[in-house]
Amino acid sequence: MYMKRSKKALVFDIILLVLSSVLTIGVKTVFSACEKKPDGMWMSCHWAEQAVFALGIALIAMAVVNIVLNKTDLKRGIALAMVPTALITAFVPNVFIDLCMMKDMHCHEVMRPAVIIISAVIAVAACVYAIIVREKD
Repeated sequence: MYMKRSKKALVFDIILLVLSSVLTIGVKTVFSACEKKPDGMWMSCHWAEQAVFALGIALIAMAVVNIVLNKTDLKRGIALAMVPTALITAFVPNVFIDLCMMKDMHCHEVMRPAVIIISAVIAVAACVYAIIVREKD
């Protein structure tokens, strides 16, 4: 079923795109993982950053497709697919991929909380969006 895009749906389209972009860009800039070791090797937190970046790109792609599409069922499906993707992203740092051993490192104090918070907000916003789109039926 095709839908006429409501203002609420458009706002959530934009919110999901912005949050996904903040996560993806932020993990490479503001809340990135630790720097290279002096010997030139990467710490394990670097790989957590890379995984979050890749999942962030997937979230951006889903948000963009959701903006472009105009079919209710597809929009709801993509929004619902964003929920587990965002939750998996939240669990990447220090659950799926270990961070540095020292708890006072940048990856523990900045990257991990930022990724968890932004990913959780994306998951909640995607759930609300799926409900809003469903109400249009």
